[in-house]
Amino acid sequence: MRYKEGINYSEYDAIIFDIDGVLIDVIDSYNQTIIKTIQHILDSNFKIKMNLTCIPIDKIISKFRHTGGFNNDIDTTYSIILTIVFCKKINKYNRSEIINFFFDLLEKLDDKGILSVENELEKLVDIEDIKTRLEYPKDDNIISTVFNEIFYGPDLFKEQFKKNPKYYFGKPLINNDKIIIKEKTIRNLSKEFNGKLILISGRSRVASYFSLNNISEYFIKDACIFLEDEKREYAKPSTYSIHKVFNQLKLNSAIYVGDSIEDFLMVERFRYETGGTKIVFCGVYGTNANSSKELKRLFELKGADIIVENVNDIPNILNNTKK
Repeated sequence: MRYKEGINYSEYDAIIFDIDGVLIDVIDSYNQTIIKTIQHILDSNFKIKMNLTCIPIDKIISKFRHTGGFNNDIDTTYSIILTIVFCKKINKYNRSEIINFFFDLLEKLDDKGILSVENELEKLVDIEDIKTRLEYPKDDNIISTVFNEIFYGPDLFKEQFKKNPKYYFGKPLINNDKIIIKEKTIRNLSKEFNGKLILISGRSRVASYFSLNNISEYFIKDACIFLEDEKREYAKPSTYSIHKVFNQLKLNSAIYVGDSIEDFLMVERFRYETGGTKIVFCGVYGTNANSSKELKRLFELKGADIIVENVNDIPNILNNTKK
């Protein structure tokens, strides 16, 4: 636990939370959905049978998220599929070649997300044929459809998208979500901030409230932003969602709690755009054991205002900084 001293964080107007990796552990839900979607698309669309357990897929997923351009897990899924098919195209078949190619590529990526992946691959060989087959991120593309069917399962998929699934009819992987935040913590924070608790998440409203269950009652629902339900260009690190929350609630200050570089960049850009509005970033790093040390190091290098291992540590910081 680390925080910049000389600031009474409990005097801020509101506290805004990301969901995935902060309030909910998604390693067995979103990460497994990425893996299952990759395997489905490689097999059905490219006739590539690949055992993803042979590569450090969780670490690769984490590294994509740490670039600052992959808050959307379907973007990550697309990028991994694109890279594997690309490797086959340039005759990199064995495990070590593919792993080495991934990690070399990941070092070159930035917050432009899938565009940075495509640009790096196109420096080596034309990939229009692969992109055309995947049609991502066009509406109703195969990757998004399969991903959402696996994650939501048949019933929630129909509720969210108003249509029946076509590819997956098994157990919804959203059921594997695990709530991290304790009700005692959320109750204390609600009291501390006079009920001004808000969500800004890459999830949909349906998925958010399903997994948070009773915890969702602590948040101001009319002010929460669910970016899956918004235009693609509003995704983090766009500052659209923070502007909307500040304007709607007429906030003068806030704490934003997130677990990604996209979250950090969003807060930094908002602060710059508003001429130094009082907003602090609290980075949570401990959810994913495979990447927690690296994420903590990145938050330290970026100069995050607060760094905690677990969201349940935040009340201790508020108590420690009260004047």
